[in-house]
Amino acid sequence: MQSEYRVAIVVLPNFTLLALSSVVDTLRLANRALGREAYAWTVYGLQDTVVASSHVGIVPDSLLTGVHDDEVDIAIVCGGIGGHLYNERHLRAWLRDLDSRGAIIGAISTGIWQVARAGLLDSYRCAVHWDDLPSFSATFPLVEVRPEIFVHDRRRLTCSGGVAVIDMILYLIAVQFGIAQADSVADLLIHARIRSSDEKQRGTAGSPQATPRTVRRAVTLMERNIEATLPITAIAREIGCSTRQLERLFTEAFGMSPKRYYDGVRLRHARKLLVETDVPLSDVAVQCGYPSQAQFATRFRTAFGKPPLRYRLHAHR
Repeated sequence: MQSEYRVAIVVLPNFTLLALSSVVDTLRLANRALGREAYAWTVYGLQDTVVASSHVGIVPDSLLTGVHDDEVDIAIVCGGIGGHLYNERHLRAWLRDLDSRGAIIGAISTGIWQVARAGLLDSYRCAVHWDDLPSFSATFPLVEVRPEIFVHDRRRLTCSGGVAVIDMILYLIAVQFGIAQADSVADLLIHARIRSSDEKQRGTAGSPQATPRTVRRAVTLMERNIEATLPITAIAREIGCSTRQLERLFTEAFGMSPKRYYDGVRLRHARKLLVETDVPLSDVAVQCGYPSQAQFATRFRTAFGKPPLRYRLHAHR
């Protein structure tokens, strides 16, 4: 068992403040529970001041250019809003160097884009936030994306984001110092239960947890069958209810029919592909289950106020 682990936390512009604080405070409390400095961390940034998505600015301990490869055992890239936009060559090179030295490479939320662009997630399982699944999967087809809250695959540790960051760091503590120590840290955090890595993200686009289980199951089927869409009758049959009952449940939960909701799922998927990938418009239409590009363009413009091409150009300004 290693006596001390040196952790590098890289915060990207518009990073999620919750992610950074969850990592740092969980490691701080691990040191308290263990009675020694088992973890030492340094926060690195790409600029002198890095502003979080919550508009809180922080001054990193050091700029990334000042990192020495042999000083890091664990590297965690924290992303946030627009994390897919960053493509830092020196960050990618640094991550590859760390990997060659045997470091654990981690990422939170959209920080996974940087690790994937470094080629370090090919043939690995990776936790991806449900909102990023369409665009990330299309951009990195060699990565096995997973809907779990976090994933540990060999020397990769990825987290979908939110409060799941705490579960991931507690898991890391359990691996490195034992479950009893992780439980002690969880108690200090008033964290009632350490969730395991195989737990699924509960959120789905537009489906609040207060909705009936039948509706959530229907939404899951819709989200898993976007290119080859399912008839509403087939969805109702799969989840064990009548089409009329499903219509009533969707009207009560969302104020719309299952068919209209399904169309919204496909259009949101299309919007992610347009904004965050270079997939051609004709392929976007096909991947979102529209038989013609014209039909897709009409539906998209009705939903978002702009035709697909103009929406893409505006987003990339």
